Amino acid sequence: MLPSEDKFEHLRFDPADGEIVRTPHGSGYGYWVGGHKVWFDQVTNEYVLFYRYRSPLEHGRGGLCEIATSKDGVSFEPVWQASKDAFAASSIEVGHCVRGPDGGWKLFISYEVESAGYWRIDLLEAAKLEELNAQFRRTIFQPQSFGQRSLKDPVVYVRNDEYWVYVIGGSGNVPHQEGDMVYVGGGDATFLARSNDCRYFTSLQRVFQPPNTDDWHGRRARINSVIPVDDGWLALYDGGRSSFDTYEEWCGLAWSEDGIHFERLQQAAPWIKSAYGSVRYVYAMRVGSDVLFYYEYTRPDLSHDLRVKRVQLG
Repeated sequence: MLPSEDKFEHLRFDPADGEIVRTPHGSGYGYWVGGHKVWFDQVTNEYVLFYRYRSPLEHGRGGLCEIATSKDGVSFEPVWQASKDAFAASSIEVGHCVRGPDGGWKLFISYEVESAGYWRIDLLEAAKLEELNAQFRRTIFQPQSFGQRSLKDPVVYVRNDEYWVYVIGGSGNVPHQEGDMVYVGGGDATFLARSNDCRYFTSLQRVFQPPNTDDWHGRRARINSVIPVDDGWLALYDGGRSSFDTYEEWCGLAWSEDGIHFERLQQAAPWIKSAYGSVRYVYAMRVGSDVLFYYEYTRPDLSHDLRVKRVQLG
């Protein structure tokens, strides 16, 4: 049974009150820091944060990414850095660094292939974070192999020694005609891929689809994180109405009983948003009796910073 949005009211927070983790490299629209994912490492009791810096389109886009660690989840120290040139990329996007069951580090990173105009996902592996090397990356999600134009924005979980990776691809919604009316198609959907070794993924399952309506979330369904709640899984996703919303998406909630089949909650408006634009890439992580929310936040000058807000489960 699909729960109501009210069930999760205790998790709602004011994003303006979050603590700033990183600030962008410039002021104004197009200067962003985010595209992030977090891992809590039970070996070292540290938070491991991936993020990328972005500049306006005319100034290089997503040119730099870093991995940083923290003891408290707020104050992070960089331990690894790479430029888009290291990946032969025109822009770096979301990455997720996790420790695998074998004890080694796995960085899943998405980027736009230079001069090719599509996004793919590569894997970097190393025994230590600082030893990750883009030169030895391995492409694990080549979109054309799955009949997709692009695949990007990995969200990685290790469940029973199996890698569950949520990735973003096409919705499959195509423009259609009814009489003399032509209706818009397109948009993003979330897929799930699973693997025992994180190097070979041979299938994708579309698990979250946009409704293709004119609502605020109608043509975008990008899952950013999934957390266990009671007898199911709560997902936080980016929604948008059209391609114009590509850089200023809004956060919504979806629900699944098995972590595979997701359905958005009934929401007349975004779950949270900035007074100046979007709150996007919301990554929720349970640590003990708390949930930490990491998110990109639109500032008054229209740049985006990276923030965190801790919420007690009660």
